[in-house]
Amino acid sequence: MQIVYEFLRCFGLIQGWPAHVVLFKKKVYYEDVNEKNRFIKGGALIISNHFAVFDYMVNVFLFPFRKLHVVVAEFIYKRSKFYHFGLRCFGGIRSDRDIKGMRFIDESVKVLKKGGLVQIFPEAQTSDGRGLQYFKPSYIMIALRAGVPIIPVVLDGNYGITKRTHVLIGKKIYVREFCSSENPTKEEIENLNKMVFDKFCQLKTQMEENIEMEKKVKNNG
Repeated sequence: MQIVYEFLRCFGLIQGWPAHVVLFKKKVYYEDVNEKNRFIKGGALIISNHFAVFDYMVNVFLFPFRKLHVVVAEFIYKRSKFYHFGLRCFGGIRSDRDIKGMRFIDESVKVLKKGGLVQIFPEAQTSDGRGLQYFKPSYIMIALRAGVPIIPVVLDGNYGITKRTHVLIGKKIYVREFCSSENPTKEEIENLNKMVFDKFCQLKTQMEENIEMEKKVKNNG
């Protein structure tokens, strides 16, 4: 059955590529230009701000040659059997927020330890125009337990046929370098969360400055 899921995932990517090109005309920035177009090897945890379901679609095509598992809230699974089946194909990891289940942490760690990629939206909800929301710390526990880097991907959510989507990919963050405890306390985890959140805010500002600079150059040109 897994072969069937993988076939359908690849088929979906091929079929979705034209729509991706039309709807998400991307401009991608890099915190470290040396990382441009470099293939990500091994396990890594991708974190992004969250505007809509399109966020995941953008990130899928940022890393087109890797299967991008994604942590998804339980209500998406409950919408219909079609959603449930689609998420199985694309590597969905269910997070049951209503019962505060932590099974998604174990499943994410399992995927990462096998060298996979996992996407999580640490705001745990869409921003709905309220700006960047403070991160929930579960992704820190995942990164520590799996021993993988966090890759911040900042999105501007500017989706549409006549619009341009902007993305900034930050340098890898190895949270284990800032935490020597085998069993970190709640305070230690929160300190790491704040560190990553502050870094994400800096990257968001950097991307916004890049966008403004490009507008000025275009207007003056």
